[in-house]
Amino acid sequence: MKNLSIANFINVVEVAKCGSISRAAQNLYISQSNLSTSIKTLETELGYAIFTRSNQGVSVTPEGNLFIKSAKIIISEMENIEKLSMIGKSPKNNLSVVCVYSFFIFQKYIEFRKKFLLGDSKDSFKETGLNQAMQDIISKAYRIGFFYDFDSNIHKRWTLAEKYFLDINLLATNIPVNALLTKNHPLANAEVLTPGSLQGYPLVTFEDFENEDWLGAMGINADREVLYIFDRGGMIDTVRGGDYIGISVGKSFGYDEKSSPFATIPIEGIQHQLNQYWVKASSYELSEVEHDFLRFVNRTLNLDQAKK
Repeated sequence: MKNLSIANFINVVEVAKCGSISRAAQNLYISQSNLSTSIKTLETELGYAIFTRSNQGVSVTPEGNLFIKSAKIIISEMENIEKLSMIGKSPKNNLSVVCVYSFFIFQKYIEFRKKFLLGDSKDSFKETGLNQAMQDIISKAYRIGFFYDFDSNIHKRWTLAEKYFLDINLLATNIPVNALLTKNHPLANAEVLTPGSLQGYPLVTFEDFENEDWLGAMGINADREVLYIFDRGGMIDTVRGGDYIGISVGKSFGYDEKSSPFATIPIEGIQHQLNQYWVKASSYELSEVEHDFLRFVNRTLNLDQAKK
């Protein structure tokens, strides 16, 4: 099919987004007649309509929805292919890390940077939600990613890995889940908490987690007050107000517990095990510095676990 070109895929996706051929033509900097003709030619070659036309604009047919879903994947992969040359040209002594909110990984990055990276190095370090972190690795915006996932959900990440050619590697198992609350909170004196003991209290957790992947996997009912926050600072400020209980993992905040107004209490009785992973694009070969960083993280993580 000669009309199955990346340009036609882009055209179709833009028309679907705009709901109008004329508006899409303006955004694509081509004439409306040329855009309309190219789509009709493509539909004829495919043997089905992608759009239905009316005076109000265009709407996507059921077959068109399937076509557009595949077209978006193809467009994304073409963009990734174009980025491969840039990855190969990137400095070999810098780090490019995207991480699901974690004080531990950020702390280890700082320690590694001070100990091993001498001279100028333009590193990139980003904390974000799980879905965005995976997307940043898929799009090759970052080269190494770290994330947490319950064993009941990791199959979703393996599906992504197979679809987008990612390498996912286990870093640590049995990561603790903690509650962060003020020392004046009614639950602050408890040695441990359970999902059941949190019932009746408003919760704050990080955004970009689907409920069944996170709170649901912990056995916490979604039908309750939950505030989703973008960053660690926002969670701390929310908990400081006194009512909310923060839900996070590992050593996620990095404050001195003796002098701080907060208490960190482990949450036990969670049915599923939480693990930590690192991920990269399968096509990307780690540099020596990146190998050293991953070894450093793994070694210090094992030492921290041995002290417990």
